Amino acid sequence: MRSPVLPFLLAAAALHTGASAQQPGPAVTQLQVQAKGEVAELSCEARVQAPRASAPPNPDPMEIPAADLLQAEDAPEPPAAPPPPGRQVAIKDAQRIAIWGDSHLAAGFFSDELFKLLDFAPDALPNRRIPANMGRAGVRLPLRKSCVSAQWKIEPVYISANGAAPGPGMVNMFSDQPGSTLAWDLRHGPDASGYGRVRILYQQTDRPLAVAVSVDGQAEQQVLLAEKPGPAALELMAEKPMAQVRLRLLDGALRFHGLYLLAAQPAPYVFDVFGYPGATVASWRNARQDYLASWFGPQDYQLVMLEFGTNEGNVKPFDAAAYRRMLVESVQNMRERFPGAACMLIAPGDRGVLVPRSANRKGKARGKRKAAPKIDLRQYSRIHAEIGRIQAEVAAHAGCGAWSMMDAMGGPGSAYRWAQQSPALMAKDLIHFTAAGYQRLARKFAQDMGWSTQ
Repeated sequence: MRSPVLPFLLAAAALHTGASAQQPGPAVTQLQVQAKGEVAELSCEARVQAPRASAPPNPDPMEIPAADLLQAEDAPEPPAAPPPPGRQVAIKDAQRIAIWGDSHLAAGFFSDELFKLLDFAPDALPNRRIPANMGRAGVRLPLRKSCVSAQWKIEPVYISANGAAPGPGMVNMFSDQPGSTLAWDLRHGPDASGYGRVRILYQQTDRPLAVAVSVDGQAEQQVLLAEKPGPAALELMAEKPMAQVRLRLLDGALRFHGLYLLAAQPAPYVFDVFGYPGATVASWRNARQDYLASWFGPQDYQLVMLEFGTNEGNVKPFDAAAYRRMLVESVQNMRERFPGAACMLIAPGDRGVLVPRSANRKGKARGKRKAAPKIDLRQYSRIHAEIGRIQAEVAAHAGCGAWSMMDAMGGPGSAYRWAQQSPALMAKDLIHFTAAGYQRLARKFAQDMGWSTQ
């Protein structure tokens, strides 16, 4: 079943009756620093990798199913009729956008292409929130470089117990080891500009924290953080843009929530991207909503999007009723957090199944369905289609729009077709996409939303 693209003008937010009183922001400690401007490339500390025993070669490796195995499947479902066109959202009406999601979003290719299609005028730097997921494989951030020492542990909120204290990106980094370091090169984009104000977001506890901060490779300044317990920020302020910031923990337990970069004259647009590999929409159910509210103002975003579903569909057996309950609660929390914003749920793409090489060889040799092993090549297609249907229904009830990556790909079974394209649009795991695949999905999304005619 094809999920319709629902109208989602900013006025659609009026369908949501929940209201949210303005929450106080984080407690802020300000520190005046000196920026140097031109600095050498950021150098990360060498991390010693534990030796790994080499695994013996797999005599029967997993592969993309051969054409004869795919042909032996039941006839593909006929393509669904095109959805009714969604109401177009003019770019000027949706200049402040945030999107939360999983590895599809963390890779950066989908959001980068979408940003290009939005065609925001690059006349100034935007204010930018950056999640605490540095050093995680599969994550691309709008930073030139980041360094993470070995002592940090990542805390994804989607697997945390209810009441987790989250950063804006629904992921934290924690260390209580003196000498733990984080460093960032803030320069990004064609002009390689930095920021004159940088907020380091963290959780203040009853016990004071001691940290040392270095800007642009200069001498460290030691800071005692002793604000009231709860969400907090160390704000670095300089007279000219900072290129690099390094943070070192001296004493205490530091739960790092992310960065908030503030431009002297911010651009009129915002495009914040919060993606984490493995994440599910349960982050929005598990997070402490009063804590989360500290990072955002009521007018920060005009459009909020949630791109989840792939990891929810990986749970065996898939429980549609439980997923619906989790999604309803998560979307309700998101709507209460941003009651004045339009919203969009993005359902996962098609997913394929890898088969042993021996199965491909047997299929080629015998060419008959009965000779092929019994492998359900459409098992994830059915699950993802069900997730897309549930998302469309929940979105309609919440006054949000819904859009499906699977529908944009061409429906169930399209993962195999995308893998066979040249260049390939599907990654070899048949779960993720290549850069070209993500870019094609972003172009289709922009077309369906009325943002682009490409």
